Amino acid sequence: MTMTKTAPYLSASLLLVAGLWTGCSTAHTAPASAASPAALPRAFQAEELPAFAPRTVAQDAMPSIAQVHPPTMITLGAAYGEQTNEVNTGNIDANNPPTGVLTSSASSVRGRLRAEHYFDSGIGVMFEGFVGSADDIEEDLGATSSSYDSTGVFLGAAFRATMDDDFRLPVRFGPFLRRSERTNNLSTLGTLVRETIGLRLSAAPEWILSQSNHDGRISELSVFGEVQVGVGPASVSNDSWDEDAYAFTFDYEVGVRYRFAFGLLTSLSWIGSKYHVGTSESYQQAVFFGIDDDFTGVMVTAGVRF
Repeated sequence: MTMTKTAPYLSASLLLVAGLWTGCSTAHTAPASAASPAALPRAFQAEELPAFAPRTVAQDAMPSIAQVHPPTMITLGAAYGEQTNEVNTGNIDANNPPTGVLTSSASSVRGRLRAEHYFDSGIGVMFEGFVGSADDIEEDLGATSSSYDSTGVFLGAAFRATMDDDFRLPVRFGPFLRRSERTNNLSTLGTLVRETIGLRLSAAPEWILSQSNHDGRISELSVFGEVQVGVGPASVSNDSWDEDAYAFTFDYEVGVRYRFAFGLLTSLSWIGSKYHVGTSESYQQAVFFGIDDDFTGVMVTAGVRF
């Protein structure tokens, strides 16, 4: 009687224990991936990392050889300085002055145009022209109206003898013309003209101090120099006579130059120019002793280099 009443309770207890056992077994054998992340404690949840796009580092374009050593340069310069002029009186009689060579000087201005281009072979052409003027140059000699005007032209073949990372050496050679004209209202010589046509050799070293790359365009700081030597026959003339002579020229320049990345350049330099006219054919008149005309001054230059 008693066992009949407890049988249903025993059966129910066995079924409950079996269900619990089955549930526990399922929980231990279920794969970890089946668990929902939201059901895990926050400390064990994987954090979502933000997605990053690949980073691109910008780099300046590599400059071409034409940017590092531009083949073309055009400049215009203005100079201010002192012009010295010598005049031979042609008089060797000390008892009847003035005798010998008379020297005078005055402030002077000069303008210069220069253009140069090199081909891929390293050979090129260049042109240079200048004009200069000095007023009242013989005022110290008693003249109330005097002037000295000069012009020059140089047309040469050019060659880049050396060209590396920090140095350039262009060499130029070709014909040149040099002419001066002096007037003095009190002189018996009238307007005195000296003219030379000859050959000139030029060398212009340039040391590159620094270069900066701006997306393939180059800015540059450099120091430079130039020496020009010319020689040739000359003529000396005035209103009544004309004599043959010989002459040589010597010109130099030293300075600093800056080229902007967009091609413009500017420079500041010290220049000097000597024009010597030697003995004339008749050994008399205005060049008997030989004379020198000299200019020295400061030049400011602007232009383009590309």
